[in-house]
Amino acid sequence: KVNKCFRGPSSPLIVHCNDGVGRTGTYILLDIVLNRIYKGAREINIAATLEHIRDQRPKMIKTKDQFEFVFVAVAEEVTDLVKSLSQ
Repeated sequence: KVNKCFRGPSSPLIVHCNDGVGRTGTYILLDIVLNRIYKGAREINIAATLEHIRDQRPKMIKTKDQFEFVFVAVAEEVTDLVKSLSQ
């Protein structure tokens, strides 16, 4: 939803939290996963994607709740996508 409102060719989206890994990491992981889905990826491994971004920035996503939030948000977006395709 944030991407749909704020993304543009000349306006990058900047996300930051206190230490740059908790909420920021959550948003980054969610953004990567959703972009892959919208580009047509048939399989998405959220845990492997998190490990990949942790190779670049250790401790991305600090809590279980943040990790679970990504799954819930992805599920909601996929549900909305499927509904829109069936109309």
